[in-house]
Amino acid sequence: MGELFRSEPMQLVQLFMSLEAARDTVDELGEIGLIQFKDLNPEVNAIQRNFVAEVKRCDEMERKLRFFEDQIEKQNFAEEELEHLQLGLSIGSSKKTLVPEMDELEARFEDLEKELTQMNSNQEKLKRNYNELIELKHVLEKDSVFFESSGGAERDRYDEEADVGSSEVAGLTSFGVKLGFVTGVVERSKMVTFERVLWRATRGNLFMRTAPIEERIEDPKTNELVDKLVFIIFFQGDRAESKVKKICESFGANLYPCPDSAQERREMFNQVETRLDDLDVVLERSLDHRKKVLLDIATHIEDWKTQVVKEKSIYHNMNLFNYDVGRKCLIAEGWCPLTATEDIQDALKRANERSGTLVPSIVNVVKTREQPPTHFKTNKFTKSFQGIVDAYGMARYREVNPGVFTIVTFPFLFGMMFGDVGHGIMLFIFAVYLCIKEDTFSKMKLNEMVKTCFDGRYLLLLMALGAIYCGALYNEVFSVPLDIFGSRWQYFEGEQFAEWTNPGIAYPFGVDPAWKGAKNELLYYNSIKMKLSIIFGVTHMVFGILLSALNGIYFKKPYNIWFEFVPQLCFMMSIFGYMVFLIFFKWSYEFSAPQDAPNLLNLMISMFLKPFKLQPIDDLFPGQLYLQWVLIAVCAISVPMMLLPKPLLLRRDHKRGYKRLAESHEEDGDEEEEEFDFNEIFIHQIIHTIEFVLGAISNTASYLRLWALSLAHSELATVFWERVLVLTLEKNNFFLIFVGFAIWAGATFGVLLVMESLSAFLHALRLHWVEFQNKFYMGDGYKFQPFSYQQILSGEEEGGL
Repeated sequence: MGELFRSEPMQLVQLFMSLEAARDTVDELGEIGLIQFKDLNPEVNAIQRNFVAEVKRCDEMERKLRFFEDQIEKQNFAEEELEHLQLGLSIGSSKKTLVPEMDELEARFEDLEKELTQMNSNQEKLKRNYNELIELKHVLEKDSVFFESSGGAERDRYDEEADVGSSEVAGLTSFGVKLGFVTGVVERSKMVTFERVLWRATRGNLFMRTAPIEERIEDPKTNELVDKLVFIIFFQGDRAESKVKKICESFGANLYPCPDSAQERREMFNQVETRLDDLDVVLERSLDHRKKVLLDIATHIEDWKTQVVKEKSIYHNMNLFNYDVGRKCLIAEGWCPLTATEDIQDALKRANERSGTLVPSIVNVVKTREQPPTHFKTNKFTKSFQGIVDAYGMARYREVNPGVFTIVTFPFLFGMMFGDVGHGIMLFIFAVYLCIKEDTFSKMKLNEMVKTCFDGRYLLLLMALGAIYCGALYNEVFSVPLDIFGSRWQYFEGEQFAEWTNPGIAYPFGVDPAWKGAKNELLYYNSIKMKLSIIFGVTHMVFGILLSALNGIYFKKPYNIWFEFVPQLCFMMSIFGYMVFLIFFKWSYEFSAPQDAPNLLNLMISMFLKPFKLQPIDDLFPGQLYLQWVLIAVCAISVPMMLLPKPLLLRRDHKRGYKRLAESHEEDGDEEEEEFDFNEIFIHQIIHTIEFVLGAISNTASYLRLWALSLAHSELATVFWERVLVLTLEKNNFFLIFVGFAIWAGATFGVLLVMESLSAFLHALRLHWVEFQNKFYMGDGYKFQPFSYQQILSGEEEGGL
C-alpha cells in the first residue's frame, strides 16, 4: 500500500523532436501511456493550430465510419452471419494484422462510401420501381374486373358495390356521354377524407368506386407496409380532371395508367409480371452484392476505428506542441512519473528507427515550481476505494492519501450502521458472485446501475464483511440473537430482574442474547451504540489530525505542525478524548445501582459551566476536578495558538526574506516577487480556526448517525420479523405462511438490503468526506491523465478529443 500512501513522484520533461519523427514519436508515447502533454499554445485558437487539417481529416474519416456502421445496422444480418462475423473478428484481433497507411485508408473509405451511396441510390430506385409495379399490377387486376363486369362478364369477381357502380357507368355511356377516368392507389386510412374532398371539389360531378387490396404492400415513397386500396374515378371535362389529379397528389395517392380495352390491359398485365420477375432477380443480386460489401467492412471496421482514433489523438496532442521555425523541430512539455524516464527514452529511440531520421529526439528534465498532477497506481481491488476519495476531490501532489485508510474504515463504519449477520451474508453472496463472474461481466455492456455495482464489487465485499462482523458484535441475525456461548443471565419465575449466573465473567463475544426482549433492551442498545459511535468517531477524527502532522513533516512546514497540529490535537483530546476516557472508565467501574452511575453528558456540560464544583455523583476518581481544570486551560490556550502565531510568523518571515533579497539583489529591482497578503492569510486563519472549533463539536455529533442508523436498521428488521413472519408462522396455515414469508422476503430485500444499504453507504461517505478528510486533506490537486491509447480506446480518458 506504500504506492497509495502518497502519489507517485512526477517530473516535467521537455522533448525536442524533428518534424519527420514527430508523428512516430507521439505514437510510441501513446503506446506506453506515461506522459501528459502540456498545452504550449494556450493563446492560439483551436482552428489556427499547426495540425488542424490532419484532425479535420480524421473527423471526416470518423464520419464515414459512422456511415458504415449505420449501413451495417440497417442490413440486419442473420444470427449465423453475426456469429461467423464475431468469430472472424476475435481471430483477427488475436493476430498482428498489417495496418494500412492513412492515405490508403482514406482512399478506401472514399471508394466504399461512393459505392455504398451508389448502391443505396440504385436500390432505392429499383425498390421504388418494384413497388410501383406491384401497385400497377393490383390496379390492372381490379380495373379489369370493374370494366368487364360493366359489360355483364365475370360479375362474381367483384363486390356488390362495384356491380351497382358498373351498371351506373353502363347507363351513362349508353347516352353517348364521353367520360374520362383516373386510377390509382391510396392509403386506406385516408379514404374517407379523400372521397369527401373530391366530392366537394367537383360538386358531386364524379363517379368513384374502390376495391381493397388484401395484402399489405410497401409504399414506394415511405417504404412502409401499409393497407391500401385501388380507386377509379370517372369525371367529365378537362377542368374536373385537373382538380382530381391535384387532389390525388395532395393525398399522396399514386396514379397509374389503365388502357381502355381489355386486350391492352391483359398485355400490360403480362408485361408488368415479366418486369417484376426481372426486377426480383436484379434486386436479389444487388442485395447480395451489398451484403458482401458490408460484411467485408464489418470484418475490418473495428481495426479501422482504432487506427483513426489513434491518428486523431496523435495530431490532437501535436497541436499542443511548439514549432521552432529556426531549428525546424517540435518542442513538447509534459508530466511523467519519475520512474518513467527510461521508458520514454526507449520510446523515442524506437520512433527514430521507425521514421529513419538521422536527428535523434532529446529528453530534458525541467525544474519548475508548478504543481504536478496527482497519480496513484491502483488495481481492480483498490480502484473503487480510491474512487470514493477522488469523487470528493483529487489529492494535492504528494499529500497523504486517505484512500489507503478508506479500505478499512469505510466498510467498518458501514457495518456499524448496517450490522446484521443475515443481511451481511446476503450482501456478501451478491458481492462474491460479482467477483467470480468479473471476467464475464467485464466483456459485457452493462447498464449504469449494474456497472456501478460491478465496478464496486470489492467495496461491496468488504462492506458485507463489515456488516457481518458488526452484526456478530450486536448478536443479530435477521434481528434474532444467537445463544452460541450460553447467556450469562438467567430469568427466574417471579423475579423482576435477571440474575448474573457467572459474576465477573462476561459473554465471550458481542452482546449477550439475554438483552434481546428484555424490558430495558432499547435503553441498553441505545447506550452501547451511542457510546461506540462517540468512541470510533473521536478515534477517526484524531487519526485525521495525526495525518495532518505527516503532511506538515513531509512538506517541511513547521508552523503547520506547531501551530495547527499540536493545538488541534490538544483541543480535541482535552474535550472529546476526555469524554472517551470517561466512557471506558464508567464501563470498567461497577456501580451498586443504576441511579449511582453518573450521566456523562451532564458531567461534560458541568465541566465548562461549573468548572469549580463537582457533583458527588460525578466524582469518579481522585484529582478529577484538578484534571478538568488543566483540560479546560489547555482547551482555552489551544484556540489562540491556532489563530495568531502562524500568520504573524509568516509575515515576519516574509519581511526578513524581502529585506535579504533587497540587500543582495538591488540591481534586480524589477524582478517579480511572490505576492504576500497578510490580511488574506489572517482572515483565512480565522476561518480555519472557527471551522475547527465549531466543527469539533458538530463533527462529533455527526458520528451519532452510526447509532441512529444502526438502531433504525435493527428496529425495522425486528418489525418485519415479528409482525410479519412470526405472526403468520403462529397461524399454522400453509397459505398464510407462504404469503407472510413472501412479504418478509420482499421487505427485507427492498427496504433493508437496498434502501438501508444505500442510506448507510451515503452516510459512511459523508463521514469520510467531511468529518475525517477535513482534518488533513486539501483535495485541490488535478489528476494525471497521460496520453494513452489504452485509456482513449476504453473511453476512460476525460475530456475526449
